[in-house]
Parts: sequence; C-alpha cells; structure tokens
Amino acid sequence: VADRMANYFYSRLFIENPGIREMFPPAMDQQRERFFGALVRIVQSADRPDFLDNFLEQLGRDHRKFGAKPAHYEAVGRALIAALKRYSGEAWNTDIESAWVGAYSLAAQAMIEAARRAALDTPDWWLAEIVSHELRARDLAVLTIRPDQPFPYEAGQYVSVETPWWPRVWRWFSMANAQREDNLFELHVRAIPAGWVSYALVNHARPADVIRLGHATGT
Repeated sequence: VADRMANYFYSRLFIENPGIREMFPPAMDQQRERFFGALVRIVQSADRPDFLDNFLEQLGRDHRKFGAKPAHYEAVGRALIAALKRYSGEAWNTDIESAWVGAYSLAAQAMIEAARRAALDTPDWWLAEIVSHELRARDLAVLTIRPDQPFPYEAGQYVSVETPWWPRVWRWFSMANAQREDNLFELHVRAIPAGWVSYALVNHARPADVIRLGHATGT
C-alpha cells in the first residue's frame, strides 16, 4: 500500500498546511519515492548510529534549499503518523505509535540541528553561472559552472541542481571534478527520456544562464 500511503501523507500534509505545497515540484512521483526511500533508510539504519547520524546531517543541510524550518518538520511528523496509523491496520497500537513518534522526533531534531550548524558558514543554496556549454553528442553536454561562493565538496559526492526552466524540480548530478582554483567545476549531463532537468541542461542551457545548487551530498 506504499503508493496509497504516500498519496494520503502528502494530501494530508498539504490540506493542513497549504503554504507547504509551494515548496514542492508540480509532479510528485519522484518526491514520494525519495521521501519514503529516506524513511526506510532511516529505519533500517537504526542499529548503525554513525551511518544514521551522517545521513541525517546531510539531509538536514540539503533541506535548507527548500526553505525547511522547524515548524515544517512538525507538520510532516503529524502527517506521517496519521498516514502510518491509517495504513497499518490492526497492527497499530499505542506502543508502535510511541516508537514512531520518538524515532521521528530524534531524526527531525538531528536534521534541524545540522541545518543550524550549516547556516553558520554556508548559504542555503548556491547560484551558479554556466560559463561554457559544450555539446559532445546529441544528448550529452559538458557544462562548466561557477558558483557564486566557495562550494564545499569531497571526492565521491554529488549535487542537486535546479534550473530556471523547472522551478522546484531538483535532480542529482555527480561532479566531474573538484572545484578548481578558478572556482569552476564541470557537470557532464546526459538528457534522458522525460528527464525535465537533464533535458533542459542539455538542450536549453547556454553560457550566462544561472542555475541553483544544493549542498554536496554523499560519501
């Protein structure tokens, strides 16, 4: 019942908090998958505290790009518990509810604290100018971009990108190199079928266009 539960969760969240809908993309398919994928990952990592702490810290930093505030975490928690209760059937009881409330509260607090720490020395997001756009094949482009501020990055990480053609639609891309001394790095982007962001970056982006970057994520 994952699809029905996801639909109920977001419907309840948006009805109770209409202003939150503006933070999300028009099409919610991937958003639903990502949210519940993260939820499952958190539950499965309960006995791996080091991994879980790192995962939640990265989530908290990255969610700053959406404008996430502590009140939003509270709203998400209420909608989540309501959805879990509705679709757990007879398995739901007060002990399970207490466990979920406690687990979500700890996760949310870890993300809120990570966002607070990150705000001390990094922006919520970066604006990045496309310096060059080289079409290597019909569906493949190399973009050289310049963030407006130094961009913290570790080998193996990837970055979420939002384009002006699809506001609030973010997609992940691996960086082709660490940021150079001239403050530039490359994205090698292949346009995929129905890929809103990748298609726009390959076929519409040009030098002097500006895109938005979230925090680098991954290990």
